[in-house]
Amino acid sequence: MKKQRKILWRKGIHLAFSEKWNTGFGGFKKFYFHQQLCILKAKLGRPVTWSRHLRHFQCRKKALQIQKTWIQDEPLFVKTKSNVAVQNLSTLSSKVKGKDTKHFISSSRTFLKLQAEKLLSSAKNSDHEYSGEKSLLKAATDIPANSVLSQASGHRPRTEPQASDPPMKFNGESQSPGFLDEVMKKYGSLVPLSEKDVLGRLKDVFNEDFSNRKPFINREITNYRARHQKCNFRIFYNKHMLDMDDLATLDGQNWLNDQVINMYGELIMDAVPDKVHFFNSFFHRQLVTKGYNGVKRWTKKVDLFKKSLLLIPIHLEVHWSLITVTLSNRIISFYDSQGIHFKFCVENIRKYLLTEAREKNRPEFLQGWQTAVTKCIPQQKNDSDCGVFVLQYCKCLALEQPFQFSQEDMPRVRKRIYKELCECRLMD
Repeated sequence: MKKQRKILWRKGIHLAFSEKWNTGFGGFKKFYFHQQLCILKAKLGRPVTWSRHLRHFQCRKKALQIQKTWIQDEPLFVKTKSNVAVQNLSTLSSKVKGKDTKHFISSSRTFLKLQAEKLLSSAKNSDHEYSGEKSLLKAATDIPANSVLSQASGHRPRTEPQASDPPMKFNGESQSPGFLDEVMKKYGSLVPLSEKDVLGRLKDVFNEDFSNRKPFINREITNYRARHQKCNFRIFYNKHMLDMDDLATLDGQNWLNDQVINMYGELIMDAVPDKVHFFNSFFHRQLVTKGYNGVKRWTKKVDLFKKSLLLIPIHLEVHWSLITVTLSNRIISFYDSQGIHFKFCVENIRKYLLTEAREKNRPEFLQGWQTAVTKCIPQQKNDSDCGVFVLQYCKCLALEQPFQFSQEDMPRVRKRIYKELCECRLMD
């Protein structure tokens, strides 16, 4: 029995030594401080002798050394201001004073005073650098002009709120939301937000140019976006519905999906309802697989031959193209942002128009059709913007605007299309 107790006691001490790195300082105190060790040994039936007291004091000394290392490595004074540093320091000292170990307290008082001076001085020195960066984050979320950003920008802070200060939202107060919150609420994400929008907002609020802080602004926008990734944002327009997965195709170099193409075509068609008809992106696929009878009912309530322009997006698995039909001169044109000409697509549309004219009893459209390939149009320089080019072609042709865009304009065009879909209207 005594041998088993001795083995158990050694395992307990070994456990204390092995778990101090895993359990942190709280677990370290649990095994090492005098009171807890006495309880541990009393349960094991071991008498407390002077030699064991001496070992306990040596353990406390080692604990103090480890605590000093933790305090020196603590990044608290880098992140916080003076009052936070004092608060944490007072909390630390209160924890030390709470234990009935006079030797431990007396040996650490001098060290705590030195650490207090170091924390306060370093916090004061870091106030200027930290406030400069943190203030821009508050500025990006529409903090009023008497905030910390005013100090970093050279303004003297006002001690009393002015009537001209815009209302703000601080820590859940019932006030108007910030700029980034407004964008998230309106668009579901920060995809349509550009540097120009943020810089313009900062200039309106603070009447200063922040263009020299673009890297920091972009970093804060990225951090804000990472904290608000999950969103149940949806858009409903007529029979169309877009969720965040659909809208995410407009971000970066993603490929546009059918839902985005079809809803944007609906916006174009509603902008000029008597002139343009936009076909669903599945139209050509249905026509190829099931023939005219498969799409016969798609124009049951529409007389195509009373329109001026027909827009037919062609989706060939990994590429978007556009076929247009000008009813006035009976010309079928093919638009492709990579200069490719799919003749069979044009021929399928020509046969469909002839059959449609026969079914709708429009003999004047049974002859005189011509095909054309438009070459002098903006071309893409990557493998991901073909859908964006198709939507831009459709908008310019429907609104009779010239093709004044290029590959370099695609990031801006993506953001504009995102806004137009969220607001359910075309923009200039």
